Amino acid sequence: MLKKTIIGLTAAIIMLPTLALAKNHEKHSINYTGPAMNVTTVAENLENVGRFSELNVVLEGKLIHQISGDKYMFADDSGQVVVELDDDIKLPVAIDNNTKLRIFGELEGGSTPEVEVKHIKLL
Repeated sequence: MLKKTIIGLTAAIIMLPTLALAKNHEKHSINYTGPAMNVTTVAENLENVGRFSELNVVLEGKLIHQISGDKYMFADDSGQVVVELDDDIKLPVAIDNNTKLRIFGELEGGSTPEVEVKHIKLL
Protein backbone atom coordinates (compact mmCIF):
# COMPACT_ATOMS: atom_id res chain seq x y z
CA MET A 1 0.00 0.00 0.00
CA LEU A 2 2.80 2.41 0.91
CA LYS A 3 4.58 1.57 -2.35
CA LYS A 4 1.49 2.53 -4.40
CA THR A 5 1.18 5.80 -2.47
CA ILE A 6 4.82 6.67 -3.12
CA ILE A 7 4.45 5.85 -6.83
CA GLY A 8 1.29 7.98 -7.02
CA LEU A 9 2.94 10.93 -5.27
CA THR A 10 6.03 10.65 -7.47
CA ALA A 11 3.90 10.64 -10.61
CA ALA A 12 1.98 13.69 -9.38
CA ILE A 13 5.20 15.58 -8.61
CA ILE A 14 6.58 14.73 -12.06
CA MET A 15 3.36 15.87 -13.77
CA LEU A 16 2.97 19.19 -11.89
CA PRO A 17 5.43 21.20 -14.06
CA THR A 18 3.80 19.85 -17.22
CA LEU A 19 0.33 20.80 -16.01
CA ALA A 20 1.54 24.23 -14.90
CA LEU A 21 3.08 24.90 -18.30
CA ALA A 22 -0.05 23.71 -20.08
CA LYS A 23 -2.23 25.94 -17.92
CA ASN A 24 0.14 28.89 -18.50
CA HIS A 25 -0.02 28.26 -22.28
CA GLU A 26 -3.81 28.47 -22.16
CA LYS A 27 -3.57 32.01 -20.79
CA HIS A 28 -1.68 33.17 -23.88
CA SER A 29 -3.85 31.58 -26.55
CA ILE A 30 -6.60 33.85 -27.80
CA ASN A 31 -9.55 33.63 -30.12
CA TYR A 32 -9.49 37.10 -31.72
CA THR A 33 -12.49 37.93 -33.91
CA GLY A 34 -11.89 41.66 -34.40
CA PRO A 35 -10.77 43.46 -37.56
CA ALA A 36 -7.67 42.30 -39.41
CA MET A 37 -4.54 44.33 -39.94
CA ASN A 38 -4.38 46.52 -43.04
CA VAL A 39 -2.91 44.43 -45.86
CA THR A 40 -1.55 46.45 -48.76
CA THR A 41 -0.14 45.66 -52.19
CA VAL A 42 3.40 45.77 -53.50
CA ALA A 43 2.49 48.62 -55.88
CA GLU A 44 0.92 50.75 -53.10
CA ASN A 45 4.00 50.38 -50.94
CA LEU A 46 6.49 51.09 -53.70
CA GLU A 47 4.62 54.35 -54.34
CA ASN A 48 4.79 55.36 -50.67
CA VAL A 49 8.39 54.55 -49.76
CA GLY A 50 11.02 57.20 -50.32
CA ARG A 51 14.57 56.57 -51.51
CA PHE A 52 16.02 56.64 -47.98
CA SER A 53 12.98 55.73 -45.92
CA GLU A 54 11.58 52.61 -44.30
CA LEU A 55 7.94 51.59 -44.15
CA ASN A 56 6.29 48.78 -42.14
CA VAL A 57 4.29 46.59 -44.50
CA VAL A 58 1.91 43.62 -44.52
CA LEU A 59 1.66 41.93 -47.92
CA GLU A 60 -0.18 38.87 -49.24
CA GLY A 61 1.19 36.94 -52.18
CA LYS A 62 3.75 34.28 -53.07
CA LEU A 63 7.50 33.76 -53.10
CA ILE A 64 7.86 33.07 -56.81
CA HIS A 65 11.57 32.21 -56.89
CA GLN A 66 14.75 32.25 -54.85
CA ILE A 67 17.36 34.86 -55.81
CA SER A 68 20.09 33.91 -53.31
CA GLY A 69 20.42 32.21 -49.93
CA ASP A 70 17.99 34.45 -48.03
CA LYS A 71 16.54 36.61 -50.82
CA TYR A 72 13.39 35.79 -52.80
CA MET A 73 11.17 37.49 -55.34
CA PHE A 74 7.75 38.12 -53.81
CA ALA A 75 4.75 38.81 -56.02
CA ASP A 76 1.12 39.79 -55.62
CA ASP A 77 -1.41 40.85 -58.25
CA SER A 78 0.05 44.37 -58.38
CA GLY A 79 3.77 43.67 -58.82
CA GLN A 80 6.96 42.19 -57.47
CA VAL A 81 9.54 43.11 -54.84
CA VAL A 82 12.68 41.45 -53.46
CA VAL A 83 12.29 40.16 -49.91
CA GLU A 84 14.97 39.10 -47.44
CA LEU A 85 14.01 36.53 -44.80
CA ASP A 86 15.44 36.83 -41.29
CA ASP A 87 17.48 33.81 -40.17
CA ASP A 88 15.04 33.05 -37.36
CA ILE A 89 12.00 32.58 -39.65
CA LYS A 90 10.82 28.99 -39.48
CA LEU A 91 7.76 27.45 -41.11
CA PRO A 92 6.11 24.18 -40.03
CA VAL A 93 5.78 22.93 -43.64
CA ALA A 94 7.67 23.21 -46.91
CA ILE A 95 6.45 25.92 -49.28
CA ASP A 96 6.72 26.44 -53.03
CA ASN A 97 5.92 29.15 -55.56
CA ASN A 98 2.17 28.40 -55.26
CA THR A 99 1.97 28.80 -51.48
CA LYS A 100 -0.03 31.89 -50.48
CA LEU A 101 1.62 33.84 -47.67
CA ARG A 102 1.14 36.95 -45.58
CA ILE A 103 4.47 38.62 -44.86
CA PHE A 104 5.15 41.21 -42.18
CA GLY A 105 8.24 43.31 -42.64
CA GLU A 106 9.92 46.58 -43.36
CA LEU A 107 10.14 48.00 -46.88
CA GLU A 108 13.46 49.74 -47.30
CA GLY A 109 13.69 52.38 -50.02
CA GLY A 110 16.68 52.79 -52.29
CA SER A 111 17.65 52.18 -55.87
CA THR A 112 16.23 48.67 -55.49
CA PRO A 113 13.51 48.61 -52.79
CA GLU A 114 13.52 45.50 -50.63
CA VAL A 115 11.36 44.11 -47.82
CA GLU A 116 13.14 42.76 -44.75
CA VAL A 117 10.69 40.07 -43.59
CA LYS A 118 10.22 39.66 -39.84
CA HIS A 119 7.37 37.13 -39.84
CA ILE A 120 5.50 34.92 -42.31
CA LYS A 121 2.01 33.46 -41.96
CA LEU A 122 0.74 30.68 -44.23
CA LEU A 123 -2.68 31.41 -45.71
